[in-house]
Amino acid sequence: MRALSEKFMQDLLYEDGMLHPVLERVRKDQTLMLAIRENYVNIYYRGGNILRISEKTNGTYKAEFNREYDKSDHRLLDSPPVIKTSDDAGVWIDSFPYCKEIMDEFFSNHEKTEREFQQVIARENNQSVISNESEYFITDIEFADNALKARFDMTSICWPASNRRTGNHCHAALIEVKYADAAIEGKSGLIKHLENMAALISDKDRYAQLLNMMESQFNQLDQLELLNFNKGTSEAKIKLDPEDKPEVIFILANHNPRSSKLKDIVNDPEMKKFEFSTLFDLRFFVASFSGYGMHVRNMLSLSEFRKLL
Repeated sequence: MRALSEKFMQDLLYEDGMLHPVLERVRKDQTLMLAIRENYVNIYYRGGNILRISEKTNGTYKAEFNREYDKSDHRLLDSPPVIKTSDDAGVWIDSFPYCKEIMDEFFSNHEKTEREFQQVIARENNQSVISNESEYFITDIEFADNALKARFDMTSICWPASNRRTGNHCHAALIEVKYADAAIEGKSGLIKHLENMAALISDKDRYAQLLNMMESQFNQLDQLELLNFNKGTSEAKIKLDPEDKPEVIFILANHNPRSSKLKDIVNDPEMKKFEFSTLFDLRFFVASFSGYGMHVRNMLSLSEFRKLL
């Protein structure tokens, strides 16, 4: 279950909490994103993990920077491997500029464009100046859970603006992001993703566990003030109904309109099998002029998307 303990939440939320400086930095730095895992958090920068903080049984937290990004043996600040006080967390905050420089150099030679765009999409819909207008809130990126046998780029909750007085007029939306046309076919292509989604959603136990996880992540992100939207006077908590059909959404970034590859795929008989699926509603995101703010009206069905192509 991807959720944080009450102590972990308190240490992030309260001003005297030992992890509060990290949360404050994420709130103020739009290049960073906090993602909730099972008793740990990942802090993402450009889609890469700049800091992982894991809860230990003795009340402290293990902290680590992914040194796989460091191919030049840069010297970092002497950041403590265990966070015991807010001062320890502050040292990690001070190290972020150096960590970012290391990651920038790594990404210049090892591009992770799709992951970077996932974080951009999450920022625009969760915490930007237009996020209150968005109707999709990203609960996770780079989702991979061996126990659930599930792997997809993003999980999100569609909560239409007109229904925010209560938390039970929303549904799950599972998202795959494809950057450029090279990634839309084959073992990680569109049709293969749909087959995997269908297998997951048709397994009621696994799917119910996924929804519980998404509810918890959304509500904890909201509690951490990492979702910027107006609930009015409502304090409703998200509740997802396993009987509601989810959406499966493709976000196709920088498609080449001169290529026939995408048109061939959406006209493939294997793709057409999912057009009227009883398990999920297949949708293709089309931007409102430009940008990644997601609205219900920007989600096209397969037949509508074919006409657009």
